[in-house]
Amino acid sequence: MQRPRPVTILAVLTLLLSASNLFTGILLLSGKVPLEQLVGQMPDLGELQGDFQRTMVVIIFLFSVLGLAVGLGLLGMKNWARSITRGLAVLGLLGGLVQMIQSFVSKDAVHFLFYALIGGGYYGAFWYLGRADVRAAFGMPRAPGSEPQPPITPGPGSAG
Repeated sequence: MQRPRPVTILAVLTLLLSASNLFTGILLLSGKVPLEQLVGQMPDLGELQGDFQRTMVVIIFLFSVLGLAVGLGLLGMKNWARSITRGLAVLGLLGGLVQMIQSFVSKDAVHFLFYALIGGGYYGAFWYLGRADVRAAFGMPRAPGSEPQPPITPGPGSAG
């Protein structure tokens, strides 16, 4: 089956965002750009500040590599990439909801609407990749017992 156009768009967006994050991760790992410059306000953790920053840089780097793999998997119509994308969409939706709540509390309508759109995009990706026709396009096997069964003919010892 041919790859659906929305899957191609989602894969390209994933690859572009992941490549951008990978470039950022490389800049952070090399020390060319400090994390504070990108994030802005960092929590003050005292002695653990350096460890926290290194951990965040590694997480950014690893998630960008995961994103590249998932984007290529979506282009290759791999079911594992579809499943991981749905899981990451849930995490993105939760993050968007947190940002919407923060924007609502601070009465920042522009950021509220921005994160509402972002959350809607995550929800749309989650919903679309869960549709039966899309799952079939990825070659997802049918659930046990969902295939049509031959009719059962009554035997000699059955009642009726």
